[in-house]
Amino acid sequence: MISKAVQTGKTKEFLTLFFPVLLIAFTSSLYLMVEKLLFGAFSTVAMEAAVAVAYIAQIFQLSTVAIAMMSQVFIGQQYGEKNWKDMGPCLWQYIWFSILSICIVVPAGLIYGTAYLKGMPFEEIATPYLFWILLINFLYPLGTALSCFYIAQGKTRLVLFSSISAQVLKVGLAYLIIPALAQISPLWGLYGGVISTFLAQSLFVLVLFGVFLRDKYAKLYDSRNFGFRLKLFLSCVHPGLLRASNRILNTLCWTSITHMIITKTEAHLLVFSIGGVIFLFLPFLSDAICQAQTVIVSRLVGAKNFSALLGALRPGFICSTVCIGIFGIPLLLFPGITLEVLFPKISLDPEMIRPVFAGLWASFAFFTWLYVPLGYILAFKDMLFSAFMGVFGWFNGFLYMYLMIEQFGIGPKYFWLALSLMHGSNVLMYYFRAKWLCSRALRLLPQA
Repeated sequence: MISKAVQTGKTKEFLTLFFPVLLIAFTSSLYLMVEKLLFGAFSTVAMEAAVAVAYIAQIFQLSTVAIAMMSQVFIGQQYGEKNWKDMGPCLWQYIWFSILSICIVVPAGLIYGTAYLKGMPFEEIATPYLFWILLINFLYPLGTALSCFYIAQGKTRLVLFSSISAQVLKVGLAYLIIPALAQISPLWGLYGGVISTFLAQSLFVLVLFGVFLRDKYAKLYDSRNFGFRLKLFLSCVHPGLLRASNRILNTLCWTSITHMIITKTEAHLLVFSIGGVIFLFLPFLSDAICQAQTVIVSRLVGAKNFSALLGALRPGFICSTVCIGIFGIPLLLFPGITLEVLFPKISLDPEMIRPVFAGLWASFAFFTWLYVPLGYILAFKDMLFSAFMGVFGWFNGFLYMYLMIEQFGIGPKYFWLALSLMHGSNVLMYYFRAKWLCSRALRLLPQA
């Protein structure tokens, strides 16, 4: 039976999904920051290389995860429609996709990454590090698909426990392996991060996969029906491909901005690297907001309860605003202390500290708010709009930042503040589209 909370999309249901997913995303993002800080502790060059590689790898990680995350929409709608037997075979298509993605991610990533890193001061250590990062990329969409299977049903406990355990293991291994291997060379220190990530993420996937194959799930969801079905595979992957095009275009846009800023002065590179380390951590909130919002809206669409759609916007906006305010305390009120705590070996001009951290907070705020209406775009499978926003992002992103940096010559301390305006305009675009989707669904309500 679908609970009353699910049918109405009330705040309680949102929070029931949000907090476990928030903790899962937090632990994952925390490791990314801890790893980069560990790299920075033994070599600033290693940290800069790791940040650059992270943004290259994100093109492929975010795009494959975007496709895998569409399983949340399919499973959520099937859950709302009570089509239990279709859930297992559907998830298997995403499992096959994750495995097969290796054939595209590794060669494409190396071609793009090699060209991107050419001539950079850390090219020699970044290129081999990138290869291993790309090789284990398949674990991310695989873990995402398996997680979505449980989260879409509101069964967050297993995912929460497994994720926290994996991240604790990952951080523990990182503290042991990275400093030990860093004594050999900065490159081996980077390899230490790859090893800890691979071991912990593999354990996470194996736990979720093992439960998925249990007798209980095999009977209820047909979870052992592992066949590759081309028609079902394409129907599952196709909406995700359009969403992935958005991720690819946006990430390519971001890496182009990154390349432009890295080729400037040393101050530009330092400000970008500091912000990059923090911004690799902060978006955990947007991931949680997006997943909770997508599940709730997908269930409402599956149950054809369109009248509750607009009201489901409120919990996401309120919750994200409260969290954004909390993160404003260290970033806005104590930026100097925050810099000293996170980057004890890095010094920054005192006049730059406050605008840099204010810009980081503003970018984080708008970036997070965007994911509330994005949940509606995903739940309605409005992927043409998603693809459009990917193209629009080049005008609203790269062209805008090119004018700000190259033509208006803004200093490095204002980079993140300028970037926040880009995120703010995107929020408005997604918000008005989400309202339009809800209005269209209400007009169709008598025929439903």
